[in-house]
Amino acid sequence: MTETDLPATIEDVPAPGAESSPAASTAPPAKRPPRQSRAERRAQRPERKRLSDTAGPDPATPLSAVRLSVGTIVGAHGVDGEVKVLLTTDDPEHLLTIRRLYIGDEQQPRRVLGARLHDRYALVRLKGVTTPESIAEFKGQPVRIAGTDARPLAPGEHYLYQLIGLTAVDEAGVTIGTVTDIMETGANDVFIVSPPDGGPDQLIPNHPEVVLDIDPVAGKLTVRPLVYAS
Repeated sequence: MTETDLPATIEDVPAPGAESSPAASTAPPAKRPPRQSRAERRAQRPERKRLSDTAGPDPATPLSAVRLSVGTIVGAHGVDGEVKVLLTTDDPEHLLTIRRLYIGDEQQPRRVLGARLHDRYALVRLKGVTTPESIAEFKGQPVRIAGTDARPLAPGEHYLYQLIGLTAVDEAGVTIGTVTDIMETGANDVFIVSPPDGGPDQLIPNHPEVVLDIDPVAGKLTVRPLVYAS
């Protein structure tokens, strides 16, 4: 008997020797819950945390003074002391060249004894972390690298910390708002700019015709806002 052959309810199976009737063999249909509106479903979704809600350095901070997050420890891999790190970096291969990592808020880095990639994870062996029990103490902690160990950026590229918190201004220097988040769309990233008066966010695509200048040292993002035909 396959699963689709199973009776839906006990009432669907007539007792031995008893004649079945529609009234006796058919269970009343279950009532469906009322359909929720799109607004109600949206209200029940957990609110996405913005990048501006996470602690980070000022955009003007030099790279030599920052540590960049590359993932989060989710547990141990096996029993030989490998740390399983869920990666958030967009350059996992570069992580294999790193020889020191910072765990959580530790001020001193730990030496990397070995690292390999596995799907969305890095499996890392660190000096002083040798058992699943010792790894469990770091579960949920971010893994960071020194800014000077990061892959050099190509022209026009910026680290996230250099963008979050920038003041967005138009060509006349009028303040539009503050960059509070970035959406990755697969084509051009989109800056989410929150106005100072608390009004609706503005979405600014990172396109040369829209974003005219990015200056982390000055703390400014100069843009030409999109104008939509009415």
